[in-house]
Amino acid sequence: MLSQVARLVYYGPCKVELVRNVDLKKYTDKPVIVVANHASRFDYALVNFVMKRRRINFVAAENEFHRAKFKTIFKIGKVIPKRNFVPDIKTIQGISRIIRHEKNGCVAIFPCGMSTASGAQQPCMTGTGKMLKHFGVHVLAVRIYGGYLVCPKYDVKERFGKVEVHLDELFTPEQLSELSADEIEQRVNKAIYTDDYAWNATRQNSYRCKKRNYAQNMEQILYKCPRCGAELQMEGVKNVISCKNCGNSAQLDDKYNLTPIGGSIVPVNPREWYDWQRREMRRKVSDPDFVMEEHVQLGLMPKYGYLKHNKVALPAGEGMLRLDRTGLTFTGIREEFPWEVFIPSEQLNTVCMPVDGSYFYTYASGEFLQFVPDAISSMRWSLAVEEVHRVNGGKWQNFPWFDYDAPLKLQ
Repeated sequence: MLSQVARLVYYGPCKVELVRNVDLKKYTDKPVIVVANHASRFDYALVNFVMKRRRINFVAAENEFHRAKFKTIFKIGKVIPKRNFVPDIKTIQGISRIIRHEKNGCVAIFPCGMSTASGAQQPCMTGTGKMLKHFGVHVLAVRIYGGYLVCPKYDVKERFGKVEVHLDELFTPEQLSELSADEIEQRVNKAIYTDDYAWNATRQNSYRCKKRNYAQNMEQILYKCPRCGAELQMEGVKNVISCKNCGNSAQLDDKYNLTPIGGSIVPVNPREWYDWQRREMRRKVSDPDFVMEEHVQLGLMPKYGYLKHNKVALPAGEGMLRLDRTGLTFTGIREEFPWEVFIPSEQLNTVCMPVDGSYFYTYASGEFLQFVPDAISSMRWSLAVEEVHRVNGGKWQNFPWFDYDAPLKLQ
């Protein structure tokens, strides 16, 4: 029933093209794990389509289980909860029950942990290779192209257009036994990597957007001006993103082409813009004295009950959030009492933005903590956390092919 509803909502309007490079009959009587890139909020439906509606148990973020609109869907689909970006033995136990004890068990995971912010896939989380090697079953790879262009991270309203979904075999049990966990992770990264802006640069598929608001709220992702360097001065309104400090601006059309207005200086596409921000942040956090601070609102996940209106937490306090080379510290008020928590950088590889780029969350000692900055700065916090983790030698490093010294590609 759920797959039929998803088909009506997405399959036709998105002009989904399925490319199956494997015969699914080969896996009919075998346990399977499916790994997929996470491009958008409707990737679950696309994985279901390409797998010919085989019964799949998806792994989803723990906080999603408190959102009222998913209550029935998650219950019927027997979705497995996961605390994002931290070890979670209960998730492994849930996957094990499906793979080890159910006939024809099939589990689908998104190894990157959350939908992409840039339009290009991030590296899979550390532990992915170890987990796949542990279960040692057939692994199929789903690669979704165009999903981000339908559901960009900075806008909760879909823009319907072309989507391609490719299905391939990634590992056999024998290959998993022969490869190391690191080798497995690198192959997963290559198998599910996508860059939707590059993909559509030559195809020029059009995506329908209400009132042509293609750049609306785009400052959630692109916060730094490529001309004057000002941060948190960008503003996305309708189909134009511009800098309030110097006036540098560009137009985003229905094919996601970024065109400079007047004599403005603009990167070749939004993904290149985003990567430039990461390189700039890397230079900042490389300074041993790096510090970033901001006032935030604190939110906590409810122990019981469900939340509406895309909320994932309840207000619980406020205070100052500080990031330096040692880690992340919150100092403030929690439920009317003074409270402080510190997360070392080696335990904090990234933060999660579950709906859009207006707020983010992480875990401290297994507890969910949501932070809502006063400014539209969640993406700046995300990049800073990731690059502090990496310059300190953390396990979750960038792709080997990512060049931190590459120059910004301008039009």
